Amino acid sequence: MSNSAQPPSPRIYLDNAATTWPKSPSAVAAAELYLRECGAAAGRGLYRSGREADRWLTQARVNLARLLQAPGAASVAICTSGTHALNAALFGLLRAGDHVITTGIDHNSLLRPLHFLQQHMGVEVSIAASDASGYVDPQAAQELLRPTTTWLAIGHASNVSGRLQDLTGWSQLAGRAGLRLLVDASQTLGYVPIDMTACRIDALAAAGHKGLRALAGTGLLVLQPELQTQLRPLMFGGTGIASEQLEVTPSWPQAVEVGNLNMPGVVSLAVAAAEAEQHLDQHRRVWQARLEELARGLAPLPGVRLVGCPVDFDFSQHIPVLSLQLAGWDVHDLAHVLDEFGIEARSGWHCAALVHEALDTAGNGGTLRLSPGVSTTAEEIQYVISVFAQLAAAET
Repeated sequence: MSNSAQPPSPRIYLDNAATTWPKSPSAVAAAELYLRECGAAAGRGLYRSGREADRWLTQARVNLARLLQAPGAASVAICTSGTHALNAALFGLLRAGDHVITTGIDHNSLLRPLHFLQQHMGVEVSIAASDASGYVDPQAAQELLRPTTTWLAIGHASNVSGRLQDLTGWSQLAGRAGLRLLVDASQTLGYVPIDMTACRIDALAAAGHKGLRALAGTGLLVLQPELQTQLRPLMFGGTGIASEQLEVTPSWPQAVEVGNLNMPGVVSLAVAAAEAEQHLDQHRRVWQARLEELARGLAPLPGVRLVGCPVDFDFSQHIPVLSLQLAGWDVHDLAHVLDEFGIEARSGWHCAALVHEALDTAGNGGTLRLSPGVSTTAEEIQYVISVFAQLAAAET
């Protein structure tokens, strides 16, 4: 199948929900310069380049804390991914007998550790269901409360429908019930404002390589100070501290930052976080416009079903994620055909095991997910719409 319209660029990348591309040019340039001119490990040496590495690590903590309105730079631990951060928090803070409420929209990086803890370590888990847009009403979680409930653990947005969750409502529920609140912000960091102080978030985990546009292999875990001493380490090894001892319980943040850190990634986090703080509103206007153009252009096409998008679609309540199905097409076949047109999109379940029941996509292999970013152009969106129009017309 060929398309008469010419693509505006050789590669139209619409899988930013998996990892953004292109990365922040400033973050990439800083990481490259670090590799070429420094290259030292943080916390391992008092020599000049070692001190330079320490300065970059401190700057990353400062910039991330400021972006998130976190308790302070000392509350930020650097991780290898959002998955690492979530596992460090869940295995480090939950105890046998704890009851945790999570949601049906969440990513497997939150759901799978909780499932393991329930099956093997005596933690109880309840799941609040979502509606057909991927939104979970905090009131649904209130009905799941038990005397043993200690934590609410939620994703800030669905990576399938793109629907944002109501952090204020979840925070209010946690406050009323005396619970701790853990937020997975992997899909939202860099896309929407997050205020840990205003929302009284106790623990926040996030990837750095998605909306923040830092390098892959980066993530972060932010804990309120009173929780830092309660965290059991997920891994043990070198920390650069008390190296003469074998039996040691690392303090925060070394309890998370075991081993050598990915310093080029840390540099990219520092630069990307500062950039996001400065340009968050501007970037949000750009990707929101692209998302709206995409949804408005695809919705009228015959056979196209936008997943989780009501008629009165409110783009302010979404991240730049649009899932769909096309009548007569397997979503994986659709992704392959789009690739022939130079359009890169993801198909399947998107590492979200439970949300597809609510979205009514479980029986169809999941969805095709289109996730534009701040670098996506209006011309690229119009080309994508024209390709879908051709594919839809071929099925009628």
